[in-house]
Amino acid sequence: MKKQPTRHKQSVKDQIVTGLFIELASHPLSEIAIASLIKTAGVARASYYRNFDSKEDILNYYLDQLLNKNESPGMPTVWTRTDVTIKVTDIFQALEEEKDRFLLLFQSGLASYAFDYFSTFSSRNGIDSPFPWTDEYMLPFYSGALTSVLYHWLQTGAKQPSADLAEHFISLLPDSFFVDQQ
Repeated sequence: MKKQPTRHKQSVKDQIVTGLFIELASHPLSEIAIASLIKTAGVARASYYRNFDSKEDILNYYLDQLLNKNESPGMPTVWTRTDVTIKVTDIFQALEEEKDRFLLLFQSGLASYAFDYFSTFSSRNGIDSPFPWTDEYMLPFYSGALTSVLYHWLQTGAKQPSADLAEHFISLLPDSFFVDQQ
């Protein structure tokens, strides 16, 4: 069970996340120096190292916080069309609220980071949710399609309501993705 961070620690982490995105707006991730990041974030160097091991760790934390806010701890995903539609709707809604930051990841050359993030989300968060498929290409297909659709939707102005887009996205997936369709 993950220990909940204190409010102060949460605030420091959020400041560092904000600082990273401010820096990303004008510099590639590889060129962002820790000294510049902590100055922009308004935190001490020790605060950075106490909370994060790398700049990628900051991005993981940010996306984990964003995508886990509606999660019930320890509740595995049940791979039914209904449950996955609900999860995908939550993802679309969360990223729509953070549209500028998510698009900035792509514009900063971090599209591969976003793809990797979605394909490793369950394992990094200790979610014991076995996938209903055995084909090794299904997870990369799903996470790649999800990331691509999110990016296209946000880049073109998110004109479709997130729930409608989630339903459409799920309708495009083959029945073999879902335990109730096999």
